[in-house]
Amino acid sequence: MDKQSPGKLRLLSVRVDRVDYSRALDAIHRLLKSEGCKQVVTLNPEYVMRAEQSGRLLRIINAAELSVPDGIGIVWASRILGDPLPDRVTGTGLLPRICGLCAGTGHSIFLLGGEPGVAAAAATELQSRHPALRVAGVSSADPDPATDDRTVEEINRSGADVLAVAYGCPKQDLWIDRNRDRLEDVRVAIGVGGAFDFISGQIPRAPRLMRKAGMEWLFRLWLEPQRARRMAALPRFAWRVLRTRGS
Repeated sequence: MDKQSPGKLRLLSVRVDRVDYSRALDAIHRLLKSEGCKQVVTLNPEYVMRAEQSGRLLRIINAAELSVPDGIGIVWASRILGDPLPDRVTGTGLLPRICGLCAGTGHSIFLLGGEPGVAAAAATELQSRHPALRVAGVSSADPDPATDDRTVEEINRSGADVLAVAYGCPKQDLWIDRNRDRLEDVRVAIGVGGAFDFISGQIPRAPRLMRKAGMEWLFRLWLEPQRARRMAALPRFAWRVLRTRGS
């Protein structure tokens, strides 16, 4: 397989950026200095397979200002294709780092999504780690387009610079895409999946050794057996990647 762009990799039809946590954070810092709301996608194999079936989601991912390799399957696929990405950059790992950046630069953050009370609990934990962090607001408003006007108004009133959206794939990315032009002060909007649950302690993270071995997905499946249907995307993704390598 020929090497692709030094800054980007294409897996099937989906783009992912060649970043580790440090480079992703540097990119987000630059985005905070620009005009307009920029979208950050946390990519995993489920996204890739959904994008294969949805032209809209494919467009959103490939047009995002930053697409980070969240799932271990993305890193695995890059290695199989002989063009390895540096490492995983998970939403759960990136969000606290973004909050540290905001604490240092004076930017504020709004947490949107999750079950009632979870975003607030995550905000409390993030502020305990970064006492200078300004949390502009939290909301558990649902992703139904019928509620968009009210949610956007609340975010705009808050004056938040960064928006973290925890609706899961693909709802969080669809929400950001359809509302980003109406977010007046937000400079970076990122989908973070289950990050609020993990940061708040609602759901325990896998042991460090399992995470380092790329087996966090198995731990989550044990905790949440209902995820089995979603994880069915993994073998289909693997098969497509292996076929691509052989073509």
